[in-house]
Amino acid sequence: MKIKAIEPNSIAEQIKLRPGDDLIEINGHPLRDIIDYRFYENDDFLKLLIRRNESTFTVEIEKDPYDPLGLEFPELHFKACGNHCVFCFTDQNPKGLRKSLYFKDEDYRLSFLYGNYTTLTNVKQADLDRIVEQHLSPMYVSVHATEWSTRQFLLGIKRPDFLLEKLRFLTEHGIEIHTQIVLCPGINDGDILLKTIDDLRALFPGVRSTAVVPLGLTKHRRGLTPLTPVSDRYAKKLVEELFVLQEKFLAEMGTRFVFASDEFLLRGGFEIPEESYYEDYPQLEDGVGMVRLMLENVREIVPRLPKRLKTARQLTVVTGELAFPILQDSIVPHLKTIPNLTVHLLPVQNTFYGSSITVTGLLTGQDIYRSLQEQNENGSVFLSEKLLNYDGVFLDDWKPEMIERRLNRKIYLIDDYFRNLPDMLKEPEL
Repeated sequence: MKIKAIEPNSIAEQIKLRPGDDLIEINGHPLRDIIDYRFYENDDFLKLLIRRNESTFTVEIEKDPYDPLGLEFPELHFKACGNHCVFCFTDQNPKGLRKSLYFKDEDYRLSFLYGNYTTLTNVKQADLDRIVEQHLSPMYVSVHATEWSTRQFLLGIKRPDFLLEKLRFLTEHGIEIHTQIVLCPGINDGDILLKTIDDLRALFPGVRSTAVVPLGLTKHRRGLTPLTPVSDRYAKKLVEELFVLQEKFLAEMGTRFVFASDEFLLRGGFEIPEESYYEDYPQLEDGVGMVRLMLENVREIVPRLPKRLKTARQLTVVTGELAFPILQDSIVPHLKTIPNLTVHLLPVQNTFYGSSITVTGLLTGQDIYRSLQEQNENGSVFLSEKLLNYDGVFLDDWKPEMIERRLNRKIYLIDDYFRNLPDMLKEPEL
């Protein structure tokens, strides 16, 4: 592993390691990636094998356990996905976007590091042994179906991947797993869904929870497998069925175990359950409980909102169509009570991916720009910070500065749960 940088005043600086050195082994263990490094650096005695230019040497270190060495490495090289899922969102991107949006990762290491979902189809026994040895827990696994012919069709795989055996091995060795089912109407619902849930429940408490989320269908599906979109009526029926299962599981297991995503609840016309329903939000990144957490945060920030603004200010909060009614009923009434503040809540239709995509997180810069232009208002614009990638770019490669320049309006990035809203309101209009 090539060292990218040395943290100032760190152990690595004290032993005179340099950027460009290769860290080959720790205590005789070859290093494959950042996970190996983090795992093996936690011992109190370390013997490092270093390569510098054409020579190698060893350095011995005695330190307190879990004291970091202070080394930085280049980004992890991700493993590519070999599946051909019929509902894959990446396949539904239009042409002409940045290269990274067409890359499909399938890497159990990303599941541990960042909570990404993985199908485990490309995981071998050596990988399973490593997960157990290094206790890479929790893991997040996309299941979709356990019935073989359905699973084969959905994932586009030819040979059995022995998913349940892999899950059983991991859970029997103390790895906690959270699973996901992307529901495709007419394919993996009904009895197939019940079997999948039952197979996963048999692995409880190792498998701790299951999220059921709707497939997303964009308008860019030419040449792809025809799929049926989720309707509001379908969402209502599904959630009612899952509510029945949850009550049964709660009585038998002490947990609801299976959860419908917020999108299913909203599409079905249900009220968002109270916080206790979500059992510490095990599936938050899968859109299960995000609305409830946002509502709880709104309740907490209301006392911190300014009592009044010194000067008049206009504010537009941008949202997707799905979240619009929730924000209209929760945060907007509180903001409208603040003297000198005029608030507009702007639902943006997703023309880039198609009108069936209604979540805020998939809005693009050009759709936001178009909606703001049609709005024909002035003042600040508040956007969710999750609309941008790590280098501040929307999905369509637009940047907030492009919208600012064209409309002459200042854009602020707010937390998805509005935690930084009070501070944003205190900033003067620019």
